[in-house]
Amino acid sequence: MILVTGSTGKVGQPLVAALKKKGVAFKALARSEAPLKALTALGVETVKGDLGDPTSMKVALQGSDKLFLLSSASHFDRLEIGAIRAAQDVGVKHVVKLSAGGASADSTNPLLRAHARVERALEDSGLAFTILRPSFFMQNWVAFFSHGIKAGQPVYVNAGEGRLAWIDTRDIADVAAAALTEAGHEGLVYDLTGPEALGYGEVAQRLGQLLGREVAYVPVPDAAAFQAMKGMGMDAWYAYGMVALHQGVRRGLAEATTGTVELITAKAPRTLDAYLKENLGAFM
Repeated sequence: MILVTGSTGKVGQPLVAALKKKGVAFKALARSEAPLKALTALGVETVKGDLGDPTSMKVALQGSDKLFLLSSASHFDRLEIGAIRAAQDVGVKHVVKLSAGGASADSTNPLLRAHARVERALEDSGLAFTILRPSFFMQNWVAFFSHGIKAGQPVYVNAGEGRLAWIDTRDIADVAAAALTEAGHEGLVYDLTGPEALGYGEVAQRLGQLLGREVAYVPVPDAAAFQAMKGMGMDAWYAYGMVALHQGVRRGLAEATTGTVELITAKAPRTLDAYLKENLGAFM
């Protein structure tokens, strides 16, 4: 039995779909009634629990031998390390953690240092583990920019002209599903990217060609990006982490591509062009 956390997010949703397709036994964790009902309506076995509540996690993990670990909360490292300890206590055998490209204890980015702390806790736990380090999500274009693009507004990011090896979260989910259901992935760290590195301006131009109108990209200063994210309700810790991620983009830290998705899934990773065409209606 597999327990999936983050089951309603950008990676969790396609992972649930991938595991259903494989026909394996799994449960999806959720904190509140609305996602529990939505998952149940899809025919998914659910369990109520909270990564911040060790007791509820131990209950949720009962009967599971594998855990997919993901939290998008601020200071998520505390929650994920707590979940690892709960997994130890109830006898989970294997944890697949969604980390991030560039995770390192030496990083200047608080998000990447937090991921590194969880990775180290997992390595020290004695549990079998697989760590997934994806690049930037293609799905962020719909999640973060579609409303503004619909309204004719530019895309504002502090990424300069740096390029990113965009990855479709469905490819991340396919790798996670393989790691959770197949032998041979234990003790490995996978750097996951799409097939092509493109800057925000290049993506905006391609999207504009598909829409038949200009989609502008405006590189903004770090301070402006930080204040904008705080103004949207993001706490300062997470907002600075996002600013720092794009500082890394400007330094060329996100442009390398790997062949890992195809190596694990035997399928070429989805392209950004294909993603934009598939989701074009979200920008119109």
